[in-house]
Amino acid sequence: MINDSLDVKILSQEQWSIELLSRETDTAIAKVQEMFLAEYKKLAMNAHIKSYLPLLTCHSVRVLLDAQNAASDGVSEHEDL
Repeated sequence: MINDSLDVKILSQEQWSIELLSRETDTAIAKVQEMFLAEYKKLAMNAHIKSYLPLLTCHSVRVLLDAQNAASDGVSEHEDL
């Protein structure tokens, strides 16, 4: 559940990116939002240049979602055998 004002600000600023990630990875927006916030906060702890956070976060979330989708695709392929 998203209720922190900083979370809301981040999500509103990155809405377009989150929606694009959701569409391109066929993942629910709520899940992408949750992952985006978690990754953003992880990266922000050690970030020296904060203006790169959205770009780095998008990349990190895409890698995670691609890995999850590849794992689930592998499972479904083996179920057909």
